[in-house]
Amino acid sequence: MGDNKPGGIIAAAKNRLQVVRGLEDVEVPECESCTFEVTLNLAYIEGVWTRDGMQLKSKPNCRISMHGKKHSLILNRVALGDAGQFSFQANGIQTAGRLSVRGKVTQ
Repeated sequence: MGDNKPGGIIAAAKNRLQVVRGLEDVEVPECESCTFEVTLNLAYIEGVWTRDGMQLKSKPNCRISMHGKKHSLILNRVALGDAGQFSFQANGIQTAGRLSVRGKVTQ
């Protein structure tokens, strides 16, 4: 009857997955918000966000969302310690960008 197994469709999708718009480096002032966005060529693909190799989870100052092909990471009120290498990984693809945080100038 052929070998058209349900898992074969998922495997074929994984082989075609590509980053349409990858992460870019971002520089923001301390206490501001910033957004990292990734656009894939396929919708509803689960991905993982990391900072310096550590997986991120949604929490009040770190919001992770997915709308179709677009994946977003929003950081609110960034601190100097939030700077680092951010990456998004899904099914064998990866894109990365660096966050630089400028300290407030006091007078």
